[in-house]
Amino acid sequence: MHLSILVVGEMGTGKSTFINTLCDEDVIPVDRAHGRDELSIENFNTTIFEGGTKINLDIVLASGFGDSVDNSTCTSKLVKYIDDQFEAALKEECKILRTHQSNDTRVHASIYFIRPTGRGLRPLDIQCMRALSERCNVIPVISKGDLLTVEEKKENRECIMRDLRNAEIPNYDFTASFEDIGEMLPGVNIQDLIPMTIVSGTERKIIDNMEYKVRKLPHGIVRVDDPAHSDFLLLRTCLLGACLQDLKDMTEEVYYEKYRTKKLSEASKRTNLGSARSPSLSKVKSEASGITAK
Repeated sequence: MHLSILVVGEMGTGKSTFINTLCDEDVIPVDRAHGRDELSIENFNTTIFEGGTKINLDIVLASGFGDSVDNSTCTSKLVKYIDDQFEAALKEECKILRTHQSNDTRVHASIYFIRPTGRGLRPLDIQCMRALSERCNVIPVISKGDLLTVEEKKENRECIMRDLRNAEIPNYDFTASFEDIGEMLPGVNIQDLIPMTIVSGTERKIIDNMEYKVRKLPHGIVRVDDPAHSDFLLLRTCLLGACLQDLKDMTEEVYYEKYRTKKLSEASKRTNLGSARSPSLSKVKSEASGITAK
């Protein structure tokens, strides 16, 4: 099984820590330099075993997103990256002799980290998520959930969802696959938890004779997988289990098909236009014969 996720968000929203917590290893080096003058797209790969299933996970990390004075090109760079992966898949598909076991780099989901300001989305967030939602499954999440009270989480969710609805930006619908994990939160509608609030941490601590991944704070310890503090476990279960195949199917049947249809239609129009502009062979021969006769 293969899954490719794009992780987007401002510096300091916990993207690298989330990835390392998700993978249960330091996929992103902890001593890696932070802070970039402009957006850069980095690729990381790892293998995860989830419920006995081997998952080859490709991580596409957008570093420096929205951190510059001028962020006008951030969205276009992400769009170009996703479109380039679609184009590579289309070229492989159109080959007479296809490459055996070619590497599929199409993005199956974009995890979009939002800083909890209580004011909803920035114009850059709206612009970027609108463009991404046309090309892949967008999953918005609220970062640094350990800094929020229950009321603040609710307020941030409502503000963000209001802005998404007003901008007519769709986010990934978990409900189709939620029946498989409904026992985790009985009686809860998963859409009421969107965007999920995330707490990440790679440190481990023994609590009640059990080892847990935790985030240490000056005033205490937060268990990353405790539903009372974080939706991390729910998101991980969705990504690597319940929704994994649906994310791949949506990419193949909706987003890639849309790109493929558009590109092949454009190519067909160019071919027809070129044929219409070029004189037919018989007409050229006829005109040549007339000139010879004269």
